Amino acid sequence: MANYYDTLLVCKTDSKLLQKIDPRSLIKESNSEFITCKNGTYHFTTINGTMHESIVVLSEKFPKETFKAKIWNVDCYDSEIQTIKYKTGVARRTKVKPNYGYFISDIEKVMGKKLLRRFMKVALKQIKKIDSIDDAPTNKKGEKERERDIYSSITVSVQNRDFKIEATKEGRSFIQVNGYIKVKEGSYSRWQLIEREKNKIVKESHQLDESADVSKEEMYEPLPF
Repeated sequence: MANYYDTLLVCKTDSKLLQKIDPRSLIKESNSEFITCKNGTYHFTTINGTMHESIVVLSEKFPKETFKAKIWNVDCYDSEIQTIKYKTGVARRTKVKPNYGYFISDIEKVMGKKLLRRFMKVALKQIKKIDSIDDAPTNKKGEKERERDIYSSITVSVQNRDFKIEATKEGRSFIQVNGYIKVKEGSYSRWQLIEREKNKIVKESHQLDESADVSKEEMYEPLPF
């Protein structure tokens, strides 16, 4: 089975530089496909590899410029985003974080888009906070657990008077989301699980704007901007 990697590439020092370059010239040495260019940012998909070496060569050709790439693998359970800066042929990885994905389209039909997005924003905030602790360089205990193939998971519950979700992170990046609706039975009430259907996957937007942190809707294909 082929492994797919997506790359967003931008020139930080000259936002118009990449628009002057034929994208096909960047993928001669890699099994890549050019997807689109938007606001000076190139989007590529690569099969069984990444655009890394091609970007190294590009930075050698333009030694005065600084390039920045976000590279991530399309995998539900084990996907992470690497942020890499390139200068004069030298690459420096500046950040690695999980590439979260989750199925919610059927739950959204019952709960409504606006409410479910609010719930997921709260759940993701807590999951990211825990992940940041687990990935801290000083966390030797976590490193030993991973070496022994011991994994932990956490479930975050978010609710209001009528609806509830339980978001459980599985593996490195997948979040299993269950939705519930409160139903009355006589003088009592209980949480009833919202039945699941065949869904599409939602993944986070990987814009090069570090301030952006929004989820794109119902996607399983390589992510757009």
